[in-house]
Amino acid sequence: MSFQRARKAEQIQERRQEILDAAWDLFVEGGLEMVTFSTIAMKISFTRQTIYTYYRSRDEVLLDLLGIHVKEFYEQIKQMFPKGEYVTQHEFCHRLATHLLTHKNLLLLFSLHIMLEQNSRYENILVYKRIMYEAFPTFDVILHEQCPDTPDEAFCHFCITIMIYIGSIYPLLDQTPLQMKALREAMGGLEVPSEEETIMSSLTLMTASFHFVGDTLAGTSEQG
Repeated sequence: MSFQRARKAEQIQERRQEILDAAWDLFVEGGLEMVTFSTIAMKISFTRQTIYTYYRSRDEVLLDLLGIHVKEFYEQIKQMFPKGEYVTQHEFCHRLATHLLTHKNLLLLFSLHIMLEQNSRYENILVYKRIMYEAFPTFDVILHEQCPDTPDEAFCHFCITIMIYIGSIYPLLDQTPLQMKALREAMGGLEVPSEEETIMSSLTLMTASFHFVGDTLAGTSEQG
């Protein structure tokens, strides 16, 4: 009996993953509008009605997707700053800015996480919250090595700020030509910063008080 229960649990997980894989493909191909139970069912081996066995709503599917990709997003950040490799403030911000710009789909979902949580069941919300809780110290660990002379309080503030920033930056990265035209006019014809310039400026400001070992090493090298 225990084997049967384990097998059943394994099948449930396999079918959930099949739903999530199809939903992500649809999302990448055509945006949020493409992700419905009907379109998901067309891509997988069971019916739209069967999907309701595993998910009550599209928002629950999207919240689970967000959790999976948030976990991958932060795992990749850890790999971007391997232990023992020191970077300058500019390099730190540049690597992070590039990472953000290559994960626009994630940023879109992240910008919707409050709505997704409100329309999901407790168990789905709990899984997502646990992923976010585990991801929270990522930058704290990295910055403790990169900036050991910086006060701990500054790292805590950064971890909170960057979470909020990641959850709010997407609208600036997805403006229509009409919005861009209005922005240029509102700025009196001034040049509108590029996406990378905008993010770099924000990250540079957020890390302005940090003392990067990489900057010290670079200064020492120049003096030598």
